[in-house]
Amino acid sequence: MLRLLGQRQLQKDLNVLSAVQWRNILQIADQHRTLALIHGRLERGEIEIETPTDIREELRKAHRESALTALAHRAELFSTVELLRSAGLETVALKGASLAWYSYPAAAERPLRDIDLLLQPEQALAAFNLLREHGFVQSDPSALPAEQMVGAAKHLPPLTSPSGIEFEIHMHAWEPPGSTEWTMPPLMDERIFSDAQPAGPGDPCRYPKPYHMLIHLVVHAAYSHRFDVGPLVLSDIGFLLDSHSIDWLNFWRDADQGGYANGAVLVLALVQKWISNGQIGWLGAPAKPPAEVLNDCERLLVQNLAQRKNVGAAAAIINAGKAGGIGELGRRLKAKLSGKQRGVFASDTMQREKYLPWLFRRGASFAASMTAPESRSTAAQMARVGQYLSRQK
Repeated sequence: MLRLLGQRQLQKDLNVLSAVQWRNILQIADQHRTLALIHGRLERGEIEIETPTDIREELRKAHRESALTALAHRAELFSTVELLRSAGLETVALKGASLAWYSYPAAAERPLRDIDLLLQPEQALAAFNLLREHGFVQSDPSALPAEQMVGAAKHLPPLTSPSGIEFEIHMHAWEPPGSTEWTMPPLMDERIFSDAQPAGPGDPCRYPKPYHMLIHLVVHAAYSHRFDVGPLVLSDIGFLLDSHSIDWLNFWRDADQGGYANGAVLVLALVQKWISNGQIGWLGAPAKPPAEVLNDCERLLVQNLAQRKNVGAAAAIINAGKAGGIGELGRRLKAKLSGKQRGVFASDTMQREKYLPWLFRRGASFAASMTAPESRSTAAQMARVGQYLSRQK
């Protein structure tokens, strides 16, 4: 699928795809939200391989539906931002909310799973409660009540608007120190928030400036998610670089000082390989990553998303064992089995999942996943990428 999202020269050996191959591509593309993007590229002549009529029709339908959804998201985003502003709560809309409308050729080609709004930490809970007062619902239980998450988590529990669109109220653009099992780059929320820019007339939102958007995409893909975010991140960065100039010397200097240089070189090497040449300045960058690590990242980008939770847990355990030996491995397994991440608190009533049913359900899911060769292989790939990201200079 990666070959259909970027450079034409990568499509040369895809001149003819069988019906079964097209169906497999559509299945993967649907899971990774790239159906509408593939349609747009076909219409613009950026994909030159022969495409069956029924496949084109499915892609056209997906593009149309995505366009309607994009309009609904945009309307809900605008009204929500204006509601919060009326209460003195300023926001910055992250990632796709900006990219879809201001970087991509068409907003339909960049579907959103949810809308992320960054607020000052001291205002996040007020925003969360205000939205609940206006009919937003926390449909899934969380491990902690919202008020206890403000000082420790990246965002509060997701809320679903009355029209069915999911929002996340963020205190941070990425995970704060101590909230993950691995080291994250230092937070830069104040810079992102203070430098955020309005988009123009008719749009009430503020968005990260392009430089900070690039940093956020890199950290989100590499450090927050170990490349299980799907291939849209490569297109996100490709279209962002098409529409904005980046001061690359400053970028690599900041990446080095901010502790995300290894992640940046991985992400941008993939962007250059698959999406675009000539937009990325490498002066001041770290050495290019080993080919085997890049191959691991590529496979993680297009993995079966249904396995992500179990694969991530397995990769964390693998890395813990390698870093701290059998003792650390045992400690990490014990922590995983403690049940502290069970969903307990919901929006209106406490919904507790009993420990033993949770342990049986989670353990059975994990065991079933890890008996599958594909899942074990993916966990090993994620563990190797994690080790590369944690390397010191």
